[in-house]
Amino acid sequence: MHSQDGEIISFDASAGTPNSIRAILCDVGGVLIHKRRSPDLQRWEPRFEGSSLGLPLAIWLCEASQRAMVGQASVEDVWREIQQTYGLTDAELSAFSNDFVAGDYVDEAFVQFLQQVRQTRKIALLSNAWPDARHSFGNTFGLAKVADMMILSCEEGLVKPDPRLYALAAERLQLPYASIVFIDDYPPHVAAAQACGMHGVVFETRKQAIADLQALLL
Repeated sequence: MHSQDGEIISFDASAGTPNSIRAILCDVGGVLIHKRRSPDLQRWEPRFEGSSLGLPLAIWLCEASQRAMVGQASVEDVWREIQQTYGLTDAELSAFSNDFVAGDYVDEAFVQFLQQVRQTRKIALLSNAWPDARHSFGNTFGLAKVADMMILSCEEGLVKPDPRLYALAAERLQLPYASIVFIDDYPPHVAAAQACGMHGVVFETRKQAIADLQALLL
């Protein structure tokens, strides 16, 4: 298999399930779904200069977003807070939210790699996410085709790096921690999984992440 940038990505599914790794537990945002800094999104950046976080962290880390991630606020609540905080008109909010969402794209090459791995191991998604995530991840972005299950913070009332969320994932996978590899783009989340006893991979680039995973799966 070749990725979009020409690199060869392969996993020998016929090799069976050596060693102890029997599942990959995978973050979504920043690993499978990325945000493109498109011209449409860039034009909004001056409106967020008052935030030390900038885009997109100003959205993801606002108070309503934090509540939405544990199921205590809706997606509409998040956008309402953004509108009030940054003084957007209704028309501006509609245009901005559309541009913000439109910047998301799936790393299809990484998804294809996980689909190959799934022939011999379980794949589960673990994400700090808003209440619309199950439909968005599964249907809009097509991630249902790669995952045996999705574990979403908004449905569980827990967010990474809470160790109870990793315990819940291990329970639903019906596997011990030592049989699971957790991959995330945020190092503290990986460190928390490792503290529970899981293997961990910090996602920096697709090529690096696949190499690190392959080293554990061989």
